[in-house]
Amino acid sequence: MDTGTPITVAAAGYPSLDQALQDHESLWRARQEGTFHHSALAVLVQRSDGTFRIEREDNSARSLVWGDALLVGALFVLLPRVSLRMLSLTEPDGRSAIVRHFHRHIGLDDLVTAAGLLDSSRFGLVAVVVNRTRTQVTSQLGHADRVHAVDLTWGDLENGLRGDLIAPLTEIVLVTT
Repeated sequence: MDTGTPITVAAAGYPSLDQALQDHESLWRARQEGTFHHSALAVLVQRSDGTFRIEREDNSARSLVWGDALLVGALFVLLPRVSLRMLSLTEPDGRSAIVRHFHRHIGLDDLVTAAGLLDSSRFGLVAVVVNRTRTQVTSQLGHADRVHAVDLTWGDLENGLRGDLIAPLTEIVLVTT
């Protein structure tokens, strides 16, 4: 992937589950417009004990080895209070590379704002969209009370993914003579 390819990570809060699901559908349909890109989306419902459940999830990158890592990586950095209990980064599937990339390229203020938005919302939407800008993504989230989205680029993510996906395999190679 080109190092300049944009990635948008967005968090949105909603007054109702129906409104979150409507924006999920709007953003999911928009993936077909223009040049090819990947979208990973999750509608979240916060339980009374502060934990979250995923009500709906879609991911156009699912067929790629690292595809599920797009959404898992975003959930990990945006839900720090619950992610350490819910999400493992030990699988060689690109999760660690994506989490590292998000932590390096999304400012702390943006992470805190997006995490706070989700934490204070009963219903939320998390989106990671490759090859779309923040403006293109947020224009699809018309039912949200609040939205916080960040633009970053693909940058050195390819190298990080390569390291996460290839390094574990090279460690288990047995050479006999």
